[in-house]
Amino acid sequence: GSKAIVQFQGWNLPAQRVRISNKDEEPGVTSIAVGKGRRASNRVPFALDTLPESRDAEPNNTASAAQKIKLPVIINGRIHKPGDWDVFSFTGSKGDEVVAHVQARSLGSPMDSMLKITDSAGKTLAINDDHEDKGAGLITHHADSMINFKLPADGTYLIHLGDTQNNGGLDCGYRLRIGPSQPDFALRVTPSGISARAGATIPITVYALRKDGFTDSINLKLAGAPAGFSLSGARIPAGKDKLTLTMTMPYTPSREPVMLNMVGTSVINRRSVSRRAVPAEDMMQAFLYRHLVTAENWMVVASKRGQWSPPWKLDKPGLLTLTPGKTAIVRLTGNRAFGASQLQLELKTPPSGVSIGKITHGARGAFSFELKIDPAKARPGDTGNLMISAFIMRANKGKDGKKRPPRRQSMGFLPAVPFKIQQQ
Repeated sequence: GSKAIVQFQGWNLPAQRVRISNKDEEPGVTSIAVGKGRRASNRVPFALDTLPESRDAEPNNTASAAQKIKLPVIINGRIHKPGDWDVFSFTGSKGDEVVAHVQARSLGSPMDSMLKITDSAGKTLAINDDHEDKGAGLITHHADSMINFKLPADGTYLIHLGDTQNNGGLDCGYRLRIGPSQPDFALRVTPSGISARAGATIPITVYALRKDGFTDSINLKLAGAPAGFSLSGARIPAGKDKLTLTMTMPYTPSREPVMLNMVGTSVINRRSVSRRAVPAEDMMQAFLYRHLVTAENWMVVASKRGQWSPPWKLDKPGLLTLTPGKTAIVRLTGNRAFGASQLQLELKTPPSGVSIGKITHGARGAFSFELKIDPAKARPGDTGNLMISAFIMRANKGKDGKKRPPRRQSMGFLPAVPFKIQQQ
């Protein structure tokens, strides 16, 4: 909500300073540039927050010269030269939970930070070099540091910040947040672009990027979506970082791509908090590292309806409780007959001990199926969504007219079935 004057450094800049207004921005990382139109510079990351802002005050590179701070605070500073350490002191009480979080590499700084917390006598209490940030996109080196620490006693504590590669200079800027934990979350939804037949039910995956110890469940919904779109299994269970659910497409094809928005809502400190699910692609680099690379918009196309687009719906879309050693029944309805008596089902990445049993077919595409829960393998407390693909086996003849092994024809996915395994 405030205005700020930002100084730029570089080459061929139309100006060195620019006044920016953050009136309509949310806390987080945005991007800014100097100049307009064809003369605009490249855009650079710019972080915003609601906490008090401060600067590091040199000399503060030893415990005896530590800069005194009052929590919570965000300190904007830099490692001025190789070997430089910035030290900050604060007082706290026993049991206080303090989070120290560096943003440097994630904001374009070459700094490879190292954080350390000591007591007033110099004893090291906590230390961190690299903290993985799953929302960092294509950044391959998670060089920013983070410490979540509970103070063992009343007294004065010191936070030491340096560069592990002994770098320093004007470019080695950082942004250090120190204060009580601020539980929060961000969301990513994949894939960022979808093309599916009208009426089809398709799997999508939502990642919960949990911050500062946030563990509660998150309810998902489509915000302002055109009629016909619906989600099933749209609740990320407490403590889960990833959930695969399903989205059903409208039964009428769309003439052009539709932009969808997904919102996740939870309660943090007795206050309802909503966050937009940012569209992303799950990409792999060097056959090992995976990155959630964000896109600007979540675009969806409902193409021409195929011969097999059965619009099944769960009779009871709520949470299904599974008991080890017992059988649960799932019922679905359809609105037309399509030869469902041939239907077969398969669990995708099933939870341990859960399998599909007998399938019973009804009229006009309706059917039910059993879920068996093996008490020797099931894990009580396990929760999430059951993802079930449907298919039929079709007769298969070669060009010579001879019979070949039956051919499997996919019927897509059923709506996701939310489940929880309880004690036997």
